[in-house]
Amino acid sequence: MAEGLKFCPHCGAPVTPNDQQCPHCQTDLRPFRTQPAQADQQKLNLSALYANPYREGMKRLKARESNDQPPVKHRWHWPWSKE
Repeated sequence: MAEGLKFCPHCGAPVTPNDQQCPHCQTDLRPFRTQPAQADQQKLNLSALYANPYREGMKRLKARESNDQPPVKHRWHWPWSKE
């Protein structure tokens, strides 16, 4: 979020810039004021996405799979075969 947090991210109650906790639900507001916005952490390349959305999606899928475990080789077979 930002330094100018105006509403509680948990309950939506209005808060002042000096509040350390939400006056309504007692949620600690300090972590929300110190974290950078999530949009700043990851920027999307929209021009590449418009150019070929399938390729961009496959890049993300491969990156996600490479972090989890090694890729599994799938054996392709004819649907009517008995293997």
